[in-house]
Amino acid sequence: MNFIAQVVWIFPKFDPIYLFYIFLMGVAAFVYVKVMNYLQNKQSSVVNHWVEFQRYAAARKCNQLELNILHSFYDHLNDDEREIYLLPENRNKLKNALYRYFLKSNTNTTEREVDLFDKLFRSGVEFKKEILSLNDLTVGEVAALEADGREELTYVMQKTTDELLLSIKGLSKDLLVPGKEAKLYVFRPSSGGYLLEGSMTRTNESGVIFHFNGKIERKGESHLMLTEKLPITVAPWPPPDEKKQVLELDKNKLLLTEENIDKQLEVLKRIAKDQKEHNEKRFDIKDNPKPFITHSERLSDRGILFTFPVEISPEIWKQQDLWEVSFGFENGPNFSIRAKMMPTKQKSDLYLLRYVDADESVRKSLYEEIRKRGGIREVLT
Repeated sequence: MNFIAQVVWIFPKFDPIYLFYIFLMGVAAFVYVKVMNYLQNKQSSVVNHWVEFQRYAAARKCNQLELNILHSFYDHLNDDEREIYLLPENRNKLKNALYRYFLKSNTNTTEREVDLFDKLFRSGVEFKKEILSLNDLTVGEVAALEADGREELTYVMQKTTDELLLSIKGLSKDLLVPGKEAKLYVFRPSSGGYLLEGSMTRTNESGVIFHFNGKIERKGESHLMLTEKLPITVAPWPPPDEKKQVLELDKNKLLLTEENIDKQLEVLKRIAKDQKEHNEKRFDIKDNPKPFITHSERLSDRGILFTFPVEISPEIWKQQDLWEVSFGFENGPNFSIRAKMMPTKQKSDLYLLRYVDADESVRKSLYEEIRKRGGIREVLT
């Protein structure tokens, strides 16, 4: 039996509604692609803004801890806020948002928050100013009110020659008692922190009046340096093992053995060829890093600027990761500190030893010795 002949083929009837369905599917696919591209571009834009903002913060002398604080602030923002606040033209909006974030957050010290505000938002002219009186403060400046062993964030609303009106938003009520003695912490990136002594005199609905008694105490990230030349000893660290035998090859001699005679002959041929082509520098043996004595050009509690003695090649800084620098003060202590060596951008013959293992006690001791000898504000770059 021929089954194929008995099969009846029925073709589906085409309905115009299918065209509408196909059109809807095309529109849906188009919208999906557009939305995904928009979201991807938006996310990429936000990430790029954050990278640029990180560079801006680093250029404003923010350290790694402060960058971590900014990243925590960034993480708590939604996508729209990130896109708005990180634009360069929206620095004031960013400042207000960061202030509100710090009022709600207890994870950072108030002084650290003040330092961060000044580094980010202080103008270039004010960046290098020191604080000698209330005239050096600005309206809108963020500060920390310190009393009863606590620190709370505030900002300057108005000022006179001896009084400041401070915002009470976020301040505890027990700090606002008239007559209570307090200190106001403010910061300048180039010279460090300052404590202004005074007392609260009266309050109103928007602020508290802080009466300044004229006393200013330095505090925080102040760094001093000596320009007086001091002898320093610089040695590679860790020191070479005395038990280890070091073989030094004379570039004009070649050691031949029966085991590698063929290989050495090839080396001899290459040397002869290079000598003919005046390419003897290929066979120069680099100086091994070794201890040397020189004088400091500038010495601070964070590092030392110096120049190499004429008999020492400056290229040795590339061959050694860590160095130990030793020095002492007349009628004072001696110091031995490990440091990283690097050239400076300022002068081609000036090099920097940046301390890497000086703890807080060593830094404070070194700072005091520099201060007693008339140290000036640090400039190591």
